[in-house]
Amino acid sequence: MPLSEDFPRSDAAWQERLAALHPARYAKTRNHLNGSVSRLSPYITHGYLSLGEAVEGVRAHQPLGRDDKLFAEFAWRAFFHHVWAHEGSRIFSDLRPAIAGVRYTPQMPDDVMEGRTGLAVIDQAVACLYQTGYLHNHARMWLASYLVHLRHVHWRVCADWLYGHLLDGDLACNHLSWQWVAGTFSTKPYLFNAENVARYAAPSWQCAGSPLDTSYEHLEMMARGEEEVGRQRFEALAAVPSRAAFAVEVPDLYARPPEALSEGFFTDAQLLLAAIGASAAQEGPLYIDLVHAWSMVSQCRVWRSDTDQPCLRVGVVHLPGRRQFPWSARRWGFVLERLRAICDFVFVGDTAVLLDGLGGLEGVEIASYGQPGCPATAQVFRAAGVRQFDPPAFLTEPSRPCRSFSQFIRAVDLVVQ
Repeated sequence: MPLSEDFPRSDAAWQERLAALHPARYAKTRNHLNGSVSRLSPYITHGYLSLGEAVEGVRAHQPLGRDDKLFAEFAWRAFFHHVWAHEGSRIFSDLRPAIAGVRYTPQMPDDVMEGRTGLAVIDQAVACLYQTGYLHNHARMWLASYLVHLRHVHWRVCADWLYGHLLDGDLACNHLSWQWVAGTFSTKPYLFNAENVARYAAPSWQCAGSPLDTSYEHLEMMARGEEEVGRQRFEALAAVPSRAAFAVEVPDLYARPPEALSEGFFTDAQLLLAAIGASAAQEGPLYIDLVHAWSMVSQCRVWRSDTDQPCLRVGVVHLPGRRQFPWSARRWGFVLERLRAICDFVFVGDTAVLLDGLGGLEGVEIASYGQPGCPATAQVFRAAGVRQFDPPAFLTEPSRPCRSFSQFIRAVDLVVQ
């Protein structure tokens, strides 16, 4: 698969987007699919820059305060990670009871994955996801609402599917957003209709005259399982034979790098340990900056810049963590190309084996920057005693867990001045 040019793997790409970001234009157009949004999320998710640096970058050329919609967008990401820090693996199951009496299927419908539902808004969203690895937030909400409330697919199945194809797939943001739409992390289900699509999307996305061209009251009846005939209309539309002509090829998800991307890194921990040992200084400690996929900052930020000792940057992708949450070839390319560009060595395998070997080398000191966005990777780092350095805080941390964004935003203050 050719790598998408929508998100170049360079610092210049996010720096240009940050410099062009205008809070007032964002607030006015953010709900439109062609609105003035940042498109920074893949870079923030994978640690090219932190939330605090994004805020500083905006404030360097435009005012940005707590009342700005752009500030709220950054704060939502911080809130989702606040919830994940307190709830842990519970974010992967219902945090609140689902809609009573509704039976949700545990399988993604083929017609959705193949972009042949017969609803332009859904089929366009799926095609855009596969072609770019990105979706506007409004399109994500439409896709999620359709799957959960009108096709009655369990949100967790959908969230895992979308996560794998997104370049900015972040477990906290993605899975809690699906729960918010589903009503298991909010007070009511999120619904949309054809009028909403017409207001914010181009004509090629719109769906006048479809089963979505109805009232919110009717849609809520379908969401609550009280209107079986309406739900069957969506399934019947997808079953029209002519829709097969519009199907898209479904990209595979991989638990390890696909063959086309299988060069330029180590898969054998012993071979990498030998290479590290050969490059180590004869005297003094060897500093290792362990670079993971969620902190791909271009320069080392964990060791003093004035040290005379060598510092090796070793990129790692912990394969056991990918078994549960596989990635598309596009996302594998996004990560591996960046790691190869900023690291001395890259390892793809069981990071626990590599860290065990590094622990046996005399004079080696290991540290890492940023928190891994994969539970299995974070667990391996903790077990090995890897020193962890965090980016400067964006917001103060609330004194107690917050279960709603409104509660969270009242409890925090902006750290970046």
